[in-house]
Amino acid sequence: MRGVYPILKFLFIILATASVARGQNFIGLHKDSIKVLVPNDYPGFIFTKEVSNFDKSFIKFENTFEEQTLIFVLNEKGYCKYVSRMYNTWLFNKLKEDLDKKYGTSKNLIWVEKKDDKDFELELRKGKWFVTLMIRPKK
Repeated sequence: MRGVYPILKFLFIILATASVARGQNFIGLHKDSIKVLVPNDYPGFIFTKEVSNFDKSFIKFENTFEEQTLIFVLNEKGYCKYVSRMYNTWLFNKLKEDLDKKYGTSKNLIWVEKKDDKDFELELRKGKWFVTLMIRPKK
């Protein structure tokens, strides 16, 4: 069993980081569409909560196996303004490496993604307990 643990840990790391920028970013979609699309685009994530508080609303999905959280921040009409995805802190270097490969090297932990003639800003933030990847329209 001792030889299996390192292999399982390695597979977990691969699964946890394989979907750094998978699928669409959902910005501009209504919360009802997001609730339907997330389970297909992000396997393992389940809907856990909706908070409605005028312009501070959000819907939350969690993946307990990978210990990740997806939060879709909504405007007052229920459309996604930006996305926040939280990962374990120990994945920071792997996430940065994956983002650098996909979007080019960044010194300030901010990358730009072009989708459907729109620019989106991806910002990686390292906290004490978790890493957050923020995706929002570029200003």
